[in-house]
Amino acid sequence: MIPDGTRRTGMSDQLENIPLLDEDQIGLLREALDPDELAGMLSELPLAARVARGAIELAVESEQLEEARRAAHVLKGAASSFGAARLAEIARKIELELPSIEAVDGIMPLLIETIAKTTAALPLEARKPA
Repeated sequence: MIPDGTRRTGMSDQLENIPLLDEDQIGLLREALDPDELAGMLSELPLAARVARGAIELAVESEQLEEARRAAHVLKGAASSFGAARLAEIARKIELELPSIEAVDGIMPLLIETIAKTTAALPLEARKPA
């Protein structure tokens, strides 16, 4: 695995320009759920992201591109549902666009960073009024 902060690419820059959170999706969740339900739902994303990250890392270590793509598919769905736009896009790229396990390995630092930033931002979203 490549250490965090290395091998930044033009693709990384493009992905970092995607908003961390999809305000429209978060707004829909806010309208549909009471604040406690919203907070509870959003609290599920960090664990789902960590599980998917672990599965992708394992796939990279064992050089299993299809396994990485399957784990990314699950992450993409969870991130999209919870309004984690940047995380969903990174997962989509892993699932559908990256041509090799080496390319997946190259995007891992950005995936790890995005999971951390998303996790930090979600509690703030849960507290905002509708």
